[in-house]
Amino acid sequence: MKVWRDQLSFWLISGAMMGLLIVLQVSLKPWQDTDKKLERLLYLPDAEYLKIASLGYRELIADLLWVQSIQVMGEKKVSESSGRWLYRALDIITTLNPKFVRAYEAGGLALTTLVVLPEESNQLMMKGMQHNPTEWKLPFLIGINYYYESYDDAKAAEYMSQASRLPGAPSSLTTLAANLYVSGHSPQQAVDLLAALYEKATDESAKKLLEIRLKIVLTERDLYLLEQAIDRYRRQNGQYPPRLEAIVGAGLLPALPVEPSGGRYLYDAKSGAVSSSEMTERLTMTGRRRNR
Repeated sequence: MKVWRDQLSFWLISGAMMGLLIVLQVSLKPWQDTDKKLERLLYLPDAEYLKIASLGYRELIADLLWVQSIQVMGEKKVSESSGRWLYRALDIITTLNPKFVRAYEAGGLALTTLVVLPEESNQLMMKGMQHNPTEWKLPFLIGINYYYESYDDAKAAEYMSQASRLPGAPSSLTTLAANLYVSGHSPQQAVDLLAALYEKATDESAKKLLEIRLKIVLTERDLYLLEQAIDRYRRQNGQYPPRLEAIVGAGLLPALPVEPSGGRYLYDAKSGAVSSSEMTERLTMTGRRRNR
């Protein structure tokens, strides 16, 4: 009799679990339209309810949602509303499986690379730090957000320093943190910080997002260097250079930089403005990105 009850319980649980997975698949399957596919998360129960309804299969449901989230992370850019739905998905995933470090790492990067949601990114990774206190990449990524998005070097240094004391952290983090405490904000520092993380990244989703972000800061660094050289040329000659090559001829730059995304740098000789054919947004002095 007990064996029969155990078998019945097994099939009831399995059936309930299968039904839950079918509901999730039906609500999440048509993800070809980024905005619409993310808004379908509106119909998912809260994470705490899913923990109960999962009947012990929390990690399986988290994996299912993660597969869907990765598809969105493959986009070059998403709308702010879609970014908030992505954050909801990541919050559910990491509530079901708090030890899912990949979700915190790649998700935190996606929330600031595909869409500008640094506060949500920080919230996600702080949640990750609570459940995974020895993962150095999480405080490091929060430091990146403070440096790159908020221009708060002191906060960035605080989190970089915290990351440098954790197992597996590269030795260079101590120096990077020290530099942030004493030096001003510069585009080259942003390149160095992201390059350090890119070299250590093992998750492919995170690595792809880091590559996108690294190209953005490389472009920003190049534009900064070009603007500085153009301004020096103007002060020396009383006018803007007739073309970009003139700043190299004047010895103000050893060579013109190569646009990292395969585009080209555009120059307006009347205004002295320089831009990238591939980057549609620049950093303001407060660190917030804006459309060009």
